[in-house]
Formats: sequence, structure tokens, C-alpha cells
Amino acid sequence: MANKGATGSRSTLELFRQLRQSRMTIFHPRDEKCSTLIQQLERIGCQTVSLWPPTAELPEKTDLVIFLLNAEASNRKKLPWLMPDSPIPLIGMIEYENPTILDTATTLGCHGILVSPTQPHGILSTLIMAIHHFHEVRTLQKRNQRLEQKLQAANEISAAQAILARARGISAIAAYKLMREQAMLKRVTVEEIARAIVHAEGTLFN
Repeated sequence: MANKGATGSRSTLELFRQLRQSRMTIFHPRDEKCSTLIQQLERIGCQTVSLWPPTAELPEKTDLVIFLLNAEASNRKKLPWLMPDSPIPLIGMIEYENPTILDTATTLGCHGILVSPTQPHGILSTLIMAIHHFHEVRTLQKRNQRLEQKLQAANEISAAQAILARARGISAIAAYKLMREQAMLKRVTVEEIARAIVHAEGTLFN
């Protein structure tokens, strides 16, 4: 079995298997460049759907989007799938490289870049790295969300302890013990008890 990194990232082989089962939507004018890209993707084993202009709704079961990234791309920020926290990997297809177009790519949340006209030897690497980057970002986002939830819960428990300690004339340790007893009695978490206490005090004073 292939080793996974500390972040639990998928092996290259797993990513390649996922790639060969992927359904890709390509937003690009139906020209020779687009046809060449589609042929190269189909050689890898990808399923492709080509559309133009870009649509707000993606075709069903889209796993990855490749879209023409040009000067007009900045006007497409309202597309629900074209954003830094996109639910699927995004690859921008550019016709030239300069700081402005690359800045647009990072602003829109691209996970990879393809230079048009595409060459067969660069596509697979770009796709694998884009999918890898996407999963790494999603993992970090989920981890940050869990940490923020834990911090919020800790702050609520601390605030509830202070409220109980002040109201009952007891120590913070005794206040926490009381909240824990109530949580066990009502079969809920200490965080829920703390949240109810903080909410009750806020409602009372408001």
C-alpha cells in the first residue's frame, strides 16, 4: 500500500485512477485548440463535455472544470463554481503568461494552469497536481473549521463558567462541574449547556 503524507493526501496512483474516471467540463470556444485538448484528455481516459459560453450550472456529475482564462474572466466572478472555495478543481487555460493573467488565476482560485495550445506531455502532470492541490486545500479548510469550532466552544464554556460562578458565588471549577453534571443529566454536551447559559444571560440583559 502506498504511504500517505501527514495530511492524509492521496497517492499519485489513486489520483491517476480518480482522473481516469473523472468527468470534465471544458468551457472554451469550439475551435482547433479545444478539439486538441479534448483529444488529449480522452487519450488519458477522461470523459469530457465542451460548452461555450460558460454556464452558471455545471453539467451533472462534473468532477473538474477547465475554462478559458482571458481578460474577460474577471467578469465571470459571479459564476457559482468560479470562486476560491469551489467545490471542484478548477484549471485555467491561458494563451499567454503575464502577471495580470496569473493574478486573475489566483484570485479566481485556480488549482492549475494549462497553456494553449496544449502539449500532450504537460496535461497529465497539470491534472494530477491540480487534483492534489484541491484535496490539500479542502483538507486544510476542514481542519481550520474544526479548530474554529473548538475555539468557539472553549470561549462559550469559559463565558458560561464566569456567569455561573458570579451568579452562584462559586469557583470556576465548581461552575464547570455543575455544567458537566447538567450535561450528563440531560444527555447533551457541555458545550450545549454552556451555549444555553450564555444565550440565557444575553436574552435576560437585552
